[in-house]
Amino acid sequence: MNKLLTIAIPTFNRSELLNKQLAWLAEVVKGFESECEIFISDNCSTDNTQEIIKIWQETLSNIKIKYNRNSQNIG
Repeated sequence: MNKLLTIAIPTFNRSELLNKQLAWLAEVVKGFESECEIFISDNCSTDNTQEIIKIWQETLSNIKIKYNRNSQNIG
C-alpha cells in the first residue's frame, strides 16, 4: 500500500540533530502514523546515529522506518 507521506532523511554524524528531527516528526504526524513512512540514509556515521534510530524505531513502532547505512562514507 502506498503511503500518503514519505520523509527521506540523509545523515552523517548528526545524531543529536536527527534525534530532534524525529521527535518533531513524531508530534507532527500524530493521528496519521499509518499513512507515513520515514527513510533514513546514513553515510557511515561514527557517532551514535544507529542507537538513536533503534530507539525511534521502537518508539514509533506504528510508523514504518527504513534505515540504510552505507558500509563506507561515499561523500
